[in-house]
Amino acid sequence: MEGSEVRRIREKFELTREEFAEFLCIAGYRSMINIETDFRNTSKFSAKVLSYLDSLPKNKALGLIEELNRHEPK
Repeated sequence: MEGSEVRRIREKFELTREEFAEFLCIAGYRSMINIETDFRNTSKFSAKVLSYLDSLPKNKALGLIEELNRHEPK
């Protein structure tokens, strides 16, 4: 998945780079910049999740993101 596509999806859901990085379980702001500028690639799993989220209506996708964020590993 191209970095520009990741950025478009992040912006579609009006999430900051920090929020999106937390959702994707990556290091943070700098890692998101690296992905969005194609310096680093997303994992295949992240690409699948992002493609799925992008196919959903915005409110459903945000609800899923919120629900998944509640299930942090202990």
